[in-house]
Amino acid sequence: MDHTHGTDTRLTDTPAGQPTRQPAIQPAKQRLITLDALRGFALLGILVPNMFAFAWPMAAMTDPTLIGPGAWNRFAHDLTSTVFFGKFMFNFAMMFGAGVVLFDRKTAPRDGRPARLTDGAWLWHRRCLVLLILGLIHAYFFWYGDILTWYAIAGLTLLWWVRKLPAQVLLWGGLGLYFLGAMLLAAITVFGVWAISSGEMEASEMMAASPTDEIAAYLGTWWDAFHFRFFQTLMWQLVFGFIYIPALWGMMAMGMGLSKMGILTGERSLRFHATLGIVLVTVGGLMTFGAYIAAGEITEYRGFLWQGFAQLIGIPLAIGYSQIIVTLARLPLFAGPTRALANVGRMALTNYLMHTLICTTLMYGYGFGLFASIEFPALFGLIIALWIANFAFSALWLRFFTYGPMEWLWRQGTYLGLGGEKPRD
Repeated sequence: MDHTHGTDTRLTDTPAGQPTRQPAIQPAKQRLITLDALRGFALLGILVPNMFAFAWPMAAMTDPTLIGPGAWNRFAHDLTSTVFFGKFMFNFAMMFGAGVVLFDRKTAPRDGRPARLTDGAWLWHRRCLVLLILGLIHAYFFWYGDILTWYAIAGLTLLWWVRKLPAQVLLWGGLGLYFLGAMLLAAITVFGVWAISSGEMEASEMMAASPTDEIAAYLGTWWDAFHFRFFQTLMWQLVFGFIYIPALWGMMAMGMGLSKMGILTGERSLRFHATLGIVLVTVGGLMTFGAYIAAGEITEYRGFLWQGFAQLIGIPLAIGYSQIIVTLARLPLFAGPTRALANVGRMALTNYLMHTLICTTLMYGYGFGLFASIEFPALFGLIIALWIANFAFSALWLRFFTYGPMEWLWRQGTYLGLGGEKPRD
């Protein structure tokens, strides 16, 4: 999402034809701040489950004993699996969907011309194509856990063409699409657990590599890490892409619908957002923690199953999180924290890639070589340090520049430098 920093003003024409500056409508500015704060909140939360993948082999996400037997490691796994896993990624995907609605508004025809199906389409798809290039570079050269590639593919395929659908259709149709994708993932997960437990498949085959091979690769040279990551990433993209894209379409469509309904943008009453947030967090929390407790001791196999069902169970909790943030963003007491989160959200692409750059440099053999050696609570310390870095860097950068560095690059690619036709901000 592109908009200016500081006092928002727009040029308007006086009767004499002389431009004068007038303040922009305050509610529009508040909507932008609210969405940016939600995006920043989601980005910070995503780092918690991602830290497992940065610091330990992939299997650590499903088998907490791989990190170590300590109580802190088990607590971190339980906390991540219930409070964080899937919920913040869900919100981040919804923010991408909300961005489609905003982009459509910015590129809509002006001067009374009727809207056409293709208005803004070329700009939007060029924007997604640039994101796809960035995502592929990120995935194959830096970290297999990249999400940008999938966002770009979702944006290049379905999202733009459903943006005009009614909000209710987008919300409930998106939920149906997400449910379809989640059930496909759950079916694959159940099959994998059966195959491993029956001896038909090794766990390393399901995870694309054994932890031992993964540790050796990422503690080796840059080429060792690249070679291992290339085939691991390629396998995951080819095998799971057809499952993941419907679920991602669903999450993004829900974001479009909730944005049009004013629920993500904070346009309902304060009581509405606060009540919805409290109800959904309570119901979602009971569902999530109840299911986690009912699952019993999380072994490697049960960890696989939880990965397949956790996000689906956690939908109410994820949306509830968003409504708590929307509520706080409306309160003057939280104006400062809201601005801080909004700064992080405005630079979400930069901050997301900064997580990868810092963590892979710390963990991999061509950097400080700490992979598979740092346990919790030390990893909590690293997460908090990165959060602080995101807040500080974003605030400092935006004091001097309108866009983050990667956001600027993304914008230049979208509008072809200075020669592209830019919509109004």
